[in-house]
Amino acid sequence: MVATTPREPASPRQAFTFYAAEGQIYVSNVKQKLIALGPLTEQDQGYGYVLDGNQQTGQGLPSPEAALRHVADNIQFLYLDGQFTALADIRDTVNLDGAARIDVMLDELPSGEGMQDARA
Repeated sequence: MVATTPREPASPRQAFTFYAAEGQIYVSNVKQKLIALGPLTEQDQGYGYVLDGNQQTGQGLPSPEAALRHVADNIQFLYLDGQFTALADIRDTVNLDGAARIDVMLDELPSGEGMQDARA
């Protein structure tokens, strides 16, 4: 008989697409809702951003795609989920043709935090 080790369940993941267009950072979810996160500016040292809700920043990034990657790598899922709840869908007012974009999967639970069993 082979002994098995209990495995930690995989953290649920959600798909998002981040866009840079019209001097803004946008993100859409699997329901195709589109929201604006904050301005993206081009500076002498590269691209920079400041997110409206939590003031997350990035500076000196070499391209819009690098700025989007920086946002995605540093954003918290719960913050982003809250933004989708709080902000209106603007997909009908934004032209994303030719926009820089990246597709990402974000863990719903922060790394190192397992799900808790609430059963008594």
